[in-house]
Amino acid sequence: MDPRTQQIRSSGVSFALFAGATRLTGWLNGGAALLLVGFSLGIVGGDIAAPDLQLPLALFLAGLLASCLGLLFAYLAQVSLLRQGYTGHLTRGHWPTQLLAMVCYLLSAMAFCAACWFSLGQAVPDTQQMTSYAIRS
Repeated sequence: MDPRTQQIRSSGVSFALFAGATRLTGWLNGGAALLLVGFSLGIVGGDIAAPDLQLPLALFLAGLLASCLGLLFAYLAQVSLLRQGYTGHLTRGHWPTQLLAMVCYLLSAMAFCAACWFSLGQAVPDTQQMTSYAIRS
């Protein structure tokens, strides 16, 4: 077995796992954005929808864009590694694109968490405080 084959196979497995995780954040952000659009248009649960969902929707869409960019950068890093495996000359030329892919993945996950946080904050109505304090005399 050629030693380059093992290197190509091992680099492919790690990027397949990373691409799966990035695809998951893309699905989460995209599905949540569709649900918020459905709520905003009154298609789903129009009677219970929060009045202002623009910020969470923008964050979900930014997370979707970040996950797409993460997949693009991961693909470019994998192509760089495959070229290095075929030529037999190993360099660290794939590190910048791999680092950008990881940053995009983290941004996508953080955008999903922030959008969930803000949409929850928008959906919870302000309740009146019914607490009364006794006055000491």
